[in-house]
Amino acid sequence: MIFEGSDDDDDFRNYSQVSPRSDDEESDDVELPRSDISIFSLEKTMQIPLYHQVGSGFEPQPGPSSRGPAFIENDSSENLDNAVIINEINRRRNQRYNAEEVTFQARIDPEQIPPRLQATPLVAAVEAVRSLISILILRCTQNLSPFDLIRFCFMAVGLDRPVSTVLMRVSELTVERVVAPIIHVLQSYKNLKLKDGVTVDVIIIHREVGEGRNRRVINIESDRLKKKSVLMIPYDEEGLCCSKAILYALAHLENDRPSINAMRDIRRPYLLKKAKDLHRDAGVSLGACTYEDIAIFEEYLNVQVIVISSENLNRVSYRGKDRDRRINLWLHKGHYDVIKSLKGFYGSKFYCEPCDKPFDHLENHRCGHVCPVCMRRDCFPGQSQRCLDCDRLCRSASCFESHKATPGRRQKSLCDKMYQCRDCCKVILRQNCPKHLHKCGTTKCPSCKHYVDASEHRCFLDVVSTKAPSDHIIFFDFETDQSSGTHRVNFAVAQYADGGETVFTGYTACQDFCSWLFAPIHKGYTAVAHNMKGFDGQFIMAWLLEQGIAPPVIPCGSKVMSISHPTLNIKLIDSFNFLPMSLSKLPGCFGMTELKRDIFHIYLIRKKIKPMLALSRICITTAQIQCLVPQELTFFLGTILWKDNSLIFSTKCSLIADVDILRRCCLEFQKEFIKITDVDPFCYVTIASACMPAYRSKHLEKETIAMVPVRGYTNTNFSPDAIRWLDFIATKESIFIEHALNRKSERKIDDITVDGFCEETNTVYQFHGCSYHGCPDCFEGDTLNSLTGATMKTLFERTANTTARLRNRGYTVIEEWEHTYQNRLKQNPELKQFVSDHEVQDRLKPRDAFYGGRTNAVKLYFEGKAKYVDFTSLYPWVNKYCLYPVGHPEIITENFTNIEFYFGLIQCRVLPPRGLYLPVLPLRCNGKLMFPLCRCCAENLNQSPCEHSDEERSMVGTWVTEELKVAVQKGYRITKIFEVYHFREKSNRLFKSYIDLFLKIKQESSGYPSNCTTDEKKSAYIQQYHEKEGVQLNPAEIQKNPGRRQVAKLALNSFWGRWGMNINKSQLTYVNSLPSFNNLIADPTKNIKDVYLPTPEVAAIVWDSKKGFIPQDTATNIFLAAFTTAWARLKLYSEMDKLGEAVLYHDTDSIIYASNGKNDPPLGNFLGDFTDELDGEIITTFISGGPKNYAYRTSHGKTCCKVRGFTLNFQNNQSLNFESIKHLVCSLDRNATIPLNDAAKITRDVKRRKVSNVQQTKLYRIVYDKRVIKEDFSTLPYGY
Repeated sequence: MIFEGSDDDDDFRNYSQVSPRSDDEESDDVELPRSDISIFSLEKTMQIPLYHQVGSGFEPQPGPSSRGPAFIENDSSENLDNAVIINEINRRRNQRYNAEEVTFQARIDPEQIPPRLQATPLVAAVEAVRSLISILILRCTQNLSPFDLIRFCFMAVGLDRPVSTVLMRVSELTVERVVAPIIHVLQSYKNLKLKDGVTVDVIIIHREVGEGRNRRVINIESDRLKKKSVLMIPYDEEGLCCSKAILYALAHLENDRPSINAMRDIRRPYLLKKAKDLHRDAGVSLGACTYEDIAIFEEYLNVQVIVISSENLNRVSYRGKDRDRRINLWLHKGHYDVIKSLKGFYGSKFYCEPCDKPFDHLENHRCGHVCPVCMRRDCFPGQSQRCLDCDRLCRSASCFESHKATPGRRQKSLCDKMYQCRDCCKVILRQNCPKHLHKCGTTKCPSCKHYVDASEHRCFLDVVSTKAPSDHIIFFDFETDQSSGTHRVNFAVAQYADGGETVFTGYTACQDFCSWLFAPIHKGYTAVAHNMKGFDGQFIMAWLLEQGIAPPVIPCGSKVMSISHPTLNIKLIDSFNFLPMSLSKLPGCFGMTELKRDIFHIYLIRKKIKPMLALSRICITTAQIQCLVPQELTFFLGTILWKDNSLIFSTKCSLIADVDILRRCCLEFQKEFIKITDVDPFCYVTIASACMPAYRSKHLEKETIAMVPVRGYTNTNFSPDAIRWLDFIATKESIFIEHALNRKSERKIDDITVDGFCEETNTVYQFHGCSYHGCPDCFEGDTLNSLTGATMKTLFERTANTTARLRNRGYTVIEEWEHTYQNRLKQNPELKQFVSDHEVQDRLKPRDAFYGGRTNAVKLYFEGKAKYVDFTSLYPWVNKYCLYPVGHPEIITENFTNIEFYFGLIQCRVLPPRGLYLPVLPLRCNGKLMFPLCRCCAENLNQSPCEHSDEERSMVGTWVTEELKVAVQKGYRITKIFEVYHFREKSNRLFKSYIDLFLKIKQESSGYPSNCTTDEKKSAYIQQYHEKEGVQLNPAEIQKNPGRRQVAKLALNSFWGRWGMNINKSQLTYVNSLPSFNNLIADPTKNIKDVYLPTPEVAAIVWDSKKGFIPQDTATNIFLAAFTTAWARLKLYSEMDKLGEAVLYHDTDSIIYASNGKNDPPLGNFLGDFTDELDGEIITTFISGGPKNYAYRTSHGKTCCKVRGFTLNFQNNQSLNFESIKHLVCSLDRNATIPLNDAAKITRDVKRRKVSNVQQTKLYRIVYDKRVIKEDFSTLPYGY
């Protein structure tokens, strides 16, 4: 094994420093005594050197180590030690967050690789990957605490995006947890070779700072000097800081001022002398102290010592015997200081000594050691007295007075803050639910705002009010110098809505613009740029982060959809999210033909030409203009090169013109949108989010669209893990346990629903989900469950009360917590094997029925006569004319009837027929949407004839009933129904008024058709449109208005997708304070996916909500989204089915087919009608390499290529064109490639928010695997 690095690198770089320091400080690292030292080898289990720190010294501890991952196993069959080269190329320390980012270059030395592995793809060399990861983990985790957090991110040339692990504790880190996501991704990147290197970005967060809510922990080295709550004990060479801390704390406890002053005087060794005396008198040898030594000091001094340790996340690590006197010590990095005030130490308003917990709100604290009414520890029983104001029973008159007392001016008493319900005995905060609104067993619905029974309440989306329009808008654009490879803003233009303009020049243009924008004068403004999310916004984000500002953002991969200033309420949005087209196309869409974008300007900026340059220096034969797409190149040649060589180009004029185009077009769009809907689109982030209030404010009928419970329909839910656990016990103990899947529903015992019941043994089995039942091991007691509205302590108490009630009634109760089951599953091979063999069908999840559009090539090569047709506004047609479910579903789990009587979703097992050329039902398989006739063939991409059994061919899924009914008509057979969501009500009028409104505006703004030249023809056109669409056009409004037409078109096509939005997307949160950082990192309701540190002041945390803590959404309905895409697929299928084997290619809303003159579908101009995409031209040759990947030649000799993921500009067109695609497809060589080079591909560094140009090579190849390819280039579905 080889490590490359600087001369001062050790074999294993020590990540854990004695104290945080800046990069320019010298290291004071010392060699530490080791325990459990073993020989480093990859041929066997490896045990890492570990350290144990107590007091100011180091002491070996018996048994398993408490620091670092103790064991890493390696099962390599090859000894690859000497082949692995790991080179540290960058290291960044962050003192504020006590974290490090380290970048390694890891590679395999080709000369050391066994010959059989040299050309092996990474995916086929799993043992080599595992060896590399093992070595990397060993290097990174050396001397880390088990509480430290770590994340690995792998990047390689050829990967579209990095492969990252989640942020995890070092104690949870294993080789397999790192290897598994890498191997999974490598399945799709088989071109990556073993000899190619990978870049590994590692972030480590040292948890010498605490975590948990309200634990406002500190940077040890700096804040121990600042906090008045911490009394510093000076270091000494004899390691007596523990005894000195005890004596100093006692002096403060007894307020012994002479002793305090003497001990504080560093010129006299008074404190050191007293410490030595204490050691001698107590019989403790001089030196570092263990907890056993502290116990001796306690006995001798008659004092209780509490030790709070940074190694234990600033929680109590030692508690001595209870005594009248108590002192608190802080152990960090082997050194003791005194904690004078625990409230000050944790930065909290209160601290409860009995439960060792800091908190800010007395009314939220639940502790068994204090009176629950007055919150005093010394509240003794007396003559009880009920308070008529809060209905709480006070223990005595003193308790009554205390709970009525106000702690300070303008503060409320406990009585004013909370009350108790006499019926359900629940203690409720008045601010959460006023007393007159309380109903037992209810919580506040986020939609209707009423207090309801969450388990039974079925709410609906309500009418919403729109946000007030604003003209406080700034439009801006940046230009950059790219000569260094990294984009540097050197020109910026900003315009107000009224046209007022400010220009910024030079390399400080971005800083100057941001300082100007983020000023109090612009408070409440919205700033708009075209492609803000991918370009301009990156520079602004970098500036904000450099200023130490933590901006709220809405992320979208490496882009940011929205940026907000946290205090000035300034929001930046992207106009491309409303007008999805290039800036040069905007004027034409809004009828502003006098506005034109300077293509020559695009060329100069894109290719690093300096702002002032004579055209005489330009040559068309150079590669400098090959980035232009054909339309731009034509304009360039026709309007620029013919001019004389004295022409000089001005960046300033062109950029100002760009911003002017953006401003005028956006304002026209805003004006028309407000005029039609009373909604200001720029108050929202995307056109889809703006369309939703436009619909809900004027078109939504009450109690029609359900608010789908985020936890599902809980009264019928069960846990698959619970079923597996119950069946495992039943099998192992040879008993029968009733549960939700082997009887009608979960068993009820005296109105208590139980997970399992064995009548033979009178035993109740309860499986407790940690978040739903308030697990005390996983959550702090006052953590709020966002769905139930109760604290975890309350949920746990309910669970404990239920168990006690069952036991009091004579039942044996066996309980299993979710986290215990998961741990048992990892450690118990018998249980693991049982679960892998035990199929438990999960309950129906509505999102499983939400499939996308149908896109595929059916024939890869065709010569003859073909036509290309597409639907007119397919999704608006669906929205207007198709049936949708209304309200909430009825859940059916037994006694199923014929599916013709159901309308909704069905979870079932189906057996597809043989010989169906165009299958009906979609199936998610290998990360793609397929339409197979055999599940196994699709999973294995089997290109041979299908020989699988019916069971192997069968598919299990959830589909919309209407799609399933068509499938049955085409020969599919339903073999088992698991669950049905049936809607008793349905309607095709949910969206009719919305669609009709924008359809009317679109048609009127299009003007009369070209053939309507007389008044009679115009009247006939209006009459025909009313008869067909039910929309009455206004003759006075029928005139061409491109801007108004564009608004209507966008509103029609962008409306429906919002219903299916994922409500638990990854979130990106920036923080600039240590408490915020620790609170978010330690939040038990969130999955922390990644952490990175863009600047020394700001940290970025990527997270999503854990299951059970996803907030209830009030703006989506997955049923509507599933029906929309299902109806669209059925509309497409109905036409494909008529064409049969004539279909060559189909997209979501279009078909290319072989025409024989008789099979042409009728064309029309109304919603849902086909139109001719080629205006009468005929395709003579068609070729396709897969979905979104085709080319054709027409009868007029024109060629067209469409390849998703490739920009077919002038340069790329030289390599990837009709002829090259034809050659590649006809060869059917899956290994053949066409390389496409981009010398200046714009890339974004999401962590540093830098934009750079990099050279990129993309390989075009045939990736067709959705059907079986035949020799004549036709295809058949899998399992045909």
